[in-house]
This record gives sequence, C-alpha cells and structure tokens, in this order.
Amino acid sequence: MNISAEEIMRKAAELGKGIENYYTLSESKVYKGKELIEHSILEEYVANGKRKIVTNDQLLGEDAKSEAWNDGEKVIIYDKYNGRAFKLDIAEDENIQSLDPKEKINNVMGIMNGSHEFTFIGEETILDFDTVQIDAKAKTSNQLFGDTVLWVDKKTGFIIKMISNNGGVQIEMQYKEIDFSPEFPEDAFTLNIPEGVEIKDLEAYAPDTVTLEGAEEILEQSFYLFSEKEFNLKDVEIHHIEGEITRDELNLTYYSKEDTPMFYLTIFHSPEGMKIEKADLKIRGKQAKYEKIVNSITWDEDGLRYAIILINPDIEKEEIIKKAESMALSSDLNRQSYNKR
Repeated sequence: MNISAEEIMRKAAELGKGIENYYTLSESKVYKGKELIEHSILEEYVANGKRKIVTNDQLLGEDAKSEAWNDGEKVIIYDKYNGRAFKLDIAEDENIQSLDPKEKINNVMGIMNGSHEFTFIGEETILDFDTVQIDAKAKTSNQLFGDTVLWVDKKTGFIIKMISNNGGVQIEMQYKEIDFSPEFPEDAFTLNIPEGVEIKDLEAYAPDTVTLEGAEEILEQSFYLFSEKEFNLKDVEIHHIEGEITRDELNLTYYSKEDTPMFYLTIFHSPEGMKIEKADLKIRGKQAKYEKIVNSITWDEDGLRYAIILINPDIEKEEIIKKAESMALSSDLNRQSYNKR
C-alpha cells in the first residue's frame, strides 16, 4: 500500500463524519502485568443528537452499573452502584456535543500527533468490517499514551479495536456489536433514576485553583512539597468533598523539567481512627502503604495524609521515595516562584 499510515487515519476520520445514528457494544480490559485490574462492558445508543451510554463493571458484579444520557445540551449520569446521580451543562462544549466517529479518531490522532510514528501493518476483517491495522509507536518512553495498535474500519472510520501498552499496563478495547441502522425502543434514551436519588450539579464539585498560601489557610497548616529543583509544580487545586466523607483535599500536579506529567500529590487531614493499614514500606521515616493497582504511596505526617500517585512509567516508586526525603514545608519554600507556575 503506497498511502502513508497518517493519510489512512485522516481519510478514516473524514469517512466517519456525519454518522450520528448507531448502536454499539464494546468490551474494555486493563491489565497490570498479567493481573486484570479493570473489565467493563459498554453499550452506546446514539440517535438524533442524543446519546446514552450504559457501563457495566464486570469485576464488581451486575449491580456495578452506570448510565450517562446526553442530548447535546446537558449530561445526566446515574451511578446505580453508589446510588448517586449528577448533571452537567455541556451546551458550550463542542467536544462533548460531537457524536460521530470522526471526532473519536481525531481525538486519538490529536493525542498521538508528534509523539508517535504511524506504520501501516495490514488489513483484517473484524465483525464483517474490513479494517486497516495501524501501529502507533511512541517515539520516546515518557509518553502517557504508549505503543498502540489500531484497527480502523475502511468505510466508516470506526476504531473497531485498540490495544495500548505503557509501563507494564495494557489496555484492550474491542467492539463486539455495531449496528448503523438501529431501531431503538421508545425508552432507549431514558434513565430510570429512583425517586430518592437527588440529581446534583457536577459544577458544584469542580475544584478551586488556589495559591500555596490559600491552601495553607484552608488546611490551617503548612504541608510538605517536593523541591522545585527536582520537579515543576503546575497545578494547585482544592477539592471540597461532601457526602459520607467530608473534607478539603489539596491536589498538586508535578511535571518533569522537560515538561512531562510525572505524578500527583494529594494532601488532606488524616482521617480519625483510620490509620495506614498493612504498611509495607517507609517514606520520610514514616510507615507507608503502596497500592499497586493505582501505583500510589500513602503515609501520614504531622496530622496530614499524603498520597503520591505516579502517572509516568519512567519514574519508579523507589526513586520517588528517595526524592521525597528532600521535601520541605510550603512555608519555607519560595512560594512566589511556585505561584507563578
């Protein structure tokens, strides 16, 4: 095939333009090593500018179900497993409004543009769809979106199948059913939310961007930060969590000096009566717990609970534990320098 893989992807995106009525059933799996850590079945109903997505978590059981309904103006989400419902106004968000496959494949290309090298592998028939197989190889190892193989339908631009590997984590997605001429029942785009479940506005749960001084005022004390010689602090946000657990949670995002996202640091007051259980390592001389599934390290220090969540495969927990030794109190750092980032 003389045409380049990039051109194949661009042509596929154009083919997907205008397809706004379909039904799909897909399966997604996430492995960490050989361990299956996520497994879900997703049904998508799309017609006349409306969309409903039904997700079933296969690891939690048949009651672990959520539904999301979107009419282009707002989204309503019902989480059956936790008995919660939320709404969000999306009238001015063009990305959320778009329903066709063109935007889906454009989103994938946008993420990989410049960071991956596309290679045409071959052709394969999946679900009676003639697909082209594209290998998207990450140019460097510090990409959040790793090496990926895509199977793209030649007629519609649908990504029929995708397998991505990054830092020992493999993500698999494949459609099991696709119908471009669906006949939906009248209740296909309704949500059955029980009367006792209040639909809350998601905007009220949006985090507040704050300065370090503002975060100190909310937490009513100073807290430990990583040295600006090691990492760049990009985002400082406060989440006001309400419900069974009510607290103010500080979330910080750290980048490398090369401007690559590295990890999150979450800080909140240590929960009363909830000590770190089954500690399996030490950090800054404190008992800590490593959670393999989310790649995080949690510990308590001076009345605050800290959690580091590693999001870049190029940094190992042993390295971040070592760098944590040089953490300093926010009140002792050059906060003016931090707040300008």
